[in-house]
Amino acid sequence: MKNLLFSCSLIIVLFACVGEAEKAVESIDSLNVVSDESYAESKTRLNKILEASPDSISALLESASLALDNYDYALAYSNAARAFRLDSSSNRARMMYALSIINQGNRTVSDISRAQSYLQSVVQNESQNVKAMVGLANTYALQQDFDEARIWINKALQQAPKFFDAHVLKGSMYKVLSAALNGEDGSQKLSQIYMDSAINTYARVSQYYPDRPEIYIELGILLQQMNNPRCMDHFLSAVQLEPGNIDYKYALAYAYGLFGKERMAMQVYKEMQELDSLYSEAYCQMGQIYQKKYGELDSALNMYREVVAIDPSHIDAYVNMGVIYAEKKAYTRALKSYSKALSILPEDRGPFMPLSTFIENQNLAREYAAEIKGKL
Repeated sequence: MKNLLFSCSLIIVLFACVGEAEKAVESIDSLNVVSDESYAESKTRLNKILEASPDSISALLESASLALDNYDYALAYSNAARAFRLDSSSNRARMMYALSIINQGNRTVSDISRAQSYLQSVVQNESQNVKAMVGLANTYALQQDFDEARIWINKALQQAPKFFDAHVLKGSMYKVLSAALNGEDGSQKLSQIYMDSAINTYARVSQYYPDRPEIYIELGILLQQMNNPRCMDHFLSAVQLEPGNIDYKYALAYAYGLFGKERMAMQVYKEMQELDSLYSEAYCQMGQIYQKKYGELDSALNMYREVVAIDPSHIDAYVNMGVIYAEKKAYTRALKSYSKALSILPEDRGPFMPLSTFIENQNLAREYAAEIKGKL
């Protein structure tokens, strides 16, 4: 489930210091967040404050809130946990600690239950705290109790009808329910209803918050799953909002290739290479377009060579190289490529490749190699 984002609030710093850090904490009784400050600038400012006073609960919680908002979950957990140890009776410390717990990738059932108890305490003490309500809803959703999660989401939306986190969590729940029913006999219609609800929910969020690129990415992914070319418009919106985000560019380029706009895809892949020359997947996708769309085998081979130079465990590149060499009747080179594909261990595969896909690719390499050996 998509991790929730949480908005930041004002810092109230209650200490004084001397030396270099003094400039960062002048007028500390009411130090406000700079509205156009980048996350890196905010981190620097807050780190100076915390260097001067490491036990400033306000600064720790502000840092944790900003970190959550920017997917920096390790820092969020570290600072929220410290603030909670310093004052476990503080509602805000309890809330931020709980939110940081449920956003950890290695969270356990016990962690979720602990976070739930902290958030229940917060909403009992602060009946209008919508951030805590949505956090509590998230703990129920993570335990697959979607009925209870909906109750808390609806309570939050009664208080704040456009609250970003509430709508995002609702859309995520619909997405999970749709995926769970997909492929089940007699459940296709209900699965589609949940999928439509997820799309409508994210579309509503994009209207409320048109400057949030991650929502356009969510919409694009869902529409792409439905083989709907409208996904390209949403990926493009995300890229226009964050032109330097290489992952957004990859989503756009891949969609262009999927829906027959190969030249546009190639242009975006080249932009990705300019941003990050070590982004191997950009080369691999360009290789596939050269190979399968244009039949330019030598250009495709050059792309695949770039891929394996960057990532020696890229199984797709080796299999595709083998296919090209076999087509050129360079059977020895083809067998060598397939052999390299078969030598890759499952634990060394790319982080985004499912084990089932990896096994399928190795089976292809084994099958293609057997065909070549039959010709020798």
